[in-house]
Amino acid sequence: MKKTTHLVLYAILFSCISILLIKQFVPNKVDSRSSLTKNTFEKKEIAKESPLRLNIAYVNSDTVSKYYNYAKNLQKSLSTKRAEAEGQIKNKYSSYEVLVREFEKASPIMGEREKMEKAQKIRMLEQEIMKVEQQLSQQLSSEELRLTEKYILKTNEFMQEIGKNLGFDYVMSYRVGGSMLYANSEFDITLEIIELLNQKYDTLK
Repeated sequence: MKKTTHLVLYAILFSCISILLIKQFVPNKVDSRSSLTKNTFEKKEIAKESPLRLNIAYVNSDTVSKYYNYAKNLQKSLSTKRAEAEGQIKNKYSSYEVLVREFEKASPIMGEREKMEKAQKIRMLEQEIMKVEQQLSQQLSSEELRLTEKYILKTNEFMQEIGKNLGFDYVMSYRVGGSMLYANSEFDITLEIIELLNQKYDTLK
């Protein structure tokens, strides 16, 4: 009898403890969930109401290079200078080839002294051609660097003014195979930029 009474008392005591534990921990769990939901909602509201909005556009740099008058004239100028340098080298080689043919044709009937003189003249012309070729190459590289640097600085000056007047925070450069992997065509202002760049370039003439 006593044993049965003890078991009943233990059962009642265990039930009371269980109820106390449930009351202690379950509300906290609900509160933490409620707090998490509230914090998430507040973060979304902050993001939605954030005043920071950037006005961004892009241009296709390949298209700009093709239709920007400054770029076209630069390429034309550099091509002309390369052609002039190649022409000078070609003329030197033509003179060299004529001299070699004459030497080979007359060599069998030349005396040793004349043959040595002609051979020396050919070697000197070879050295002259190599020297002129090297000088022209260096001059052309320096001129290309100078003109390209001028082009970049002036175009950047134009773009700073154009971008500011159009109200953009950023105007990016896009090209196939470049660092920008995707660009929404809605933000493409290439044609407008080309027109404005050409207007700026015309003021330099």
